[in-house]
Order: sequence, then C-alpha cells, then structure tokens
Amino acid sequence: MAKNLIPEIAQMLGVELNEEFKIKGREGVIYKFIVDGLIVSDDDAEKVYTTANMPLIGLVRGDIEIVKLPWKPKKGDVYSTFGRLGDKWVVRSLWWGGFPEEYALLDKGWVYRSEKEAQAALPSVAKELGVEYKL
Repeated sequence: MAKNLIPEIAQMLGVELNEEFKIKGREGVIYKFIVDGLIVSDDDAEKVYTTANMPLIGLVRGDIEIVKLPWKPKKGDVYSTFGRLGDKWVVRSLWWGGFPEEYALLDKGWVYRSEKEAQAALPSVAKELGVEYKL
C-alpha cells in the first residue's frame, strides 16, 4: 500500500490539515487540506465536500500561493496570549470561552496557537508598548 502524501504536502505548503486558507487571486473561496486532498471549505464539508484538484496542482507546481488566515480558536481550544506577572508581561495559556475580552485580544492580534508563537511575538509587542517582559 502506498503512503498518503497529503499531510506532507500540506506541511510543505505551510498549512496544517483542516487549517482554512485562501489562495491568492481566488480570495472569495476558502480551502483546506483533509487527508483525502484539497477541498473547498464550508459548513457541509463533513457531509459532502467539493474537491479542488486544479488549485492543488497549481499549489504543488508553485503557480499559485496560499494566503494564511488569522487563526480563530473555537470554544474549549487552548490558546496563548499575554498576561502580567508582577510588573512584567509574560506569556500564558488559556481555554477559549468566547468572552468579549478574548475577542478584543483576537482583534489586536494577540491570540496565538502556541506558547512558542506568543513568545516570539512578545518582545516586539513589549517594545511597542514600552513595557518590560519575561520569557
């Protein structure tokens, strides 16, 4: 039996399985990779999905580019953001509850998939705001 290369292709293109993205020049459509291939992403995708073979060929050949979408957690997802410990800003992880203050963090661009991403962003955010931080 041959190996399914779709997860590796998605990774090589800089996205994860089930991560929604757009394609440059085709911004009206949202796509995602699943283990079966590239599909047009919509609410019914779990029932019946539309494959996107032509864009897949264009992506693999390098003719077209992926446009990553900002990540938005779903209720219960773990995310990382900034907090305070004493007088210093730090990275902390929380569970997304959909609260107003979480949407404010999301709008500011301060919601990250991982602590590593938040730690990479903290120095520039702290510099911009003129605050001390600790990694």
